[in-house]
Amino acid sequence: MGEVNGVPFKTGITVPHGAALTQDMCDKNVVAMSLVRKIGDDEYQIVHLNFFHTKPGKYILTDSANSHRDRLICTLDSITTSLSADSFPGDDVSMDIYKLLEGPWNDFKVLYYDPKKNEMQGQFAAKFVRINKRQHGRESADTLTYTNCKFLVSNIYVQEVFTEPR
Repeated sequence: MGEVNGVPFKTGITVPHGAALTQDMCDKNVVAMSLVRKIGDDEYQIVHLNFFHTKPGKYILTDSANSHRDRLICTLDSITTSLSADSFPGDDVSMDIYKLLEGPWNDFKVLYYDPKKNEMQGQFAAKFVRINKRQHGRESADTLTYTNCKFLVSNIYVQEVFTEPR
């Protein structure tokens, strides 16, 4: 659930490809996922959230490809975020590409993570600006502001960690 440019979602935001949890990155549980909002039969907005910890708390959304390291210690206190408008979810070619507009209006919180159920709940707000000059998607405004967004992801895919050769 949530709003874009002040208008509540007509359909919910989903995680059709699931979320992937990596246990060996930074010696902690790290998640990557894409939140998909269906606009019409052939148009979707996809918010990409790359690598954040499952630990409850507030995280900084960023546009930069940050290695998330401070003095060789993995911190992962920021999440590389982008948005694309695609004709199909998971399309290789995006109709419109958006860049995160960094500022105080962006917010991302992990409310809880249950490792037994592989379930996570969170909330976010983010502002994006379209970087391609020509608009391709019907709903691809110059600026998209997501507010009051909440998500619940269950059945998070946990990537297997190999500690011994097979």
